[in-house]
Amino acid sequence: MGRVFAQEVLEQCQEQGIDSHFEMVILAADRARRVRKLKSSDRILPDEEYMQGSTAVTALREIESGKLDMIEVKEEYLKSLSTVPADDQSIEEEDKD
Repeated sequence: MGRVFAQEVLEQCQEQGIDSHFEMVILAADRARRVRKLKSSDRILPDEEYMQGSTAVTALREIESGKLDMIEVKEEYLKSLSTVPADDQSIEEEDKD
């Protein structure tokens, strides 16, 4: 059951340009952390889905549903890794010119 579910999630990711199992796992883990902090108005699945099971399973169900833009999830994850605030990045780009 779990393997079939994971395969379906990977297929959904591949449709959106996420081809690697490893990338899918990293993005799903990041999404699971975000699911924990979601407001009820920001949920994309029925509320019952968020009450059952773990946030990891909920994140995988969100991905499987196809309602989650994985490219946007990837961009949010990469921004979270940035150590330079967004305002400072524009200043650094101006200094290069």
